[in-house]
Amino acid sequence: MSRDNFDMTTKETLAKRVGFRCSNPNCRKLTSGPQIDSAGSINIGVAAHISAASLGGPRYDSQLTAEERKSIDNGIWLCQNCAKLIDNDPVLYSSDILLEWKHLSEKAALLEIQNNGVINLVDDREIIKFFAQCLDRPAFQDPFDQEGSMENFDKAIEDTITAINTGALRARDGGVLQKSKGKAYLSNPLWRREMDAIGDLLRALRERYELAVRTNDIHLGSTSDERQFYCINDRQLGAWFDLTRAEILKIFSEICGEAGISSEFQFPRHRRFWRDR
Repeated sequence: MSRDNFDMTTKETLAKRVGFRCSNPNCRKLTSGPQIDSAGSINIGVAAHISAASLGGPRYDSQLTAEERKSIDNGIWLCQNCAKLIDNDPVLYSSDILLEWKHLSEKAALLEIQNNGVINLVDDREIIKFFAQCLDRPAFQDPFDQEGSMENFDKAIEDTITAINTGALRARDGGVLQKSKGKAYLSNPLWRREMDAIGDLLRALRERYELAVRTNDIHLGSTSDERQFYCINDRQLGAWFDLTRAEILKIFSEICGEAGISSEFQFPRHRRFWRDR
């Protein structure tokens, strides 16, 4: 069966329109860089089809013509991991979701180009206040071994990454709780770099959690009354998660201080003191 593949020009344009970054707002990984050979370069990006290139593929739309199927409008630039992810679960990663990713990533890339170096403190402070609301949740307050649900913890981290990147804070059902602007809109380059660092740490949390589940360092059990039974088999794991979240809040607290925003971010939020009876 023939496939309606993109030509090389379409692939290159998709990559350039997002600054060679993965279009998944939870990833945003750079997909191109140098080889050791000074004449070569590395590419880990994929021009993925939003609607499948052939019958039977993910999100296939029979109403599209062959030309529409291989046009740039049906493409999205992703890293190899995210390209595999969207095709493994086409119901979760629908065409509408992928089109939203594409729009947000192209907008973020354009903002980086348009930034003229003038700092707008008023707008930046409003964005930082929004980020403060995103981080004001149990996933950034409670020690790891006191989490009520590991799956909810992972989802909270994912939602926070999305909110910081896109400016849309979503509820568990996917509805938008609050709308602001993503970190690409920050005009202060230092704050933008620090929020990039926070984004890297948040992604590290998700990656370490997924690895721990795969290797059974965290064993997930059943859920009852919104609490999930689980067992942490690597006791050092909890300390790593706690230290990483503490570092996130430390960086963010410094941004708040520079922005003149009152904050009490610390980890854990409520310190417990024990006494001998």
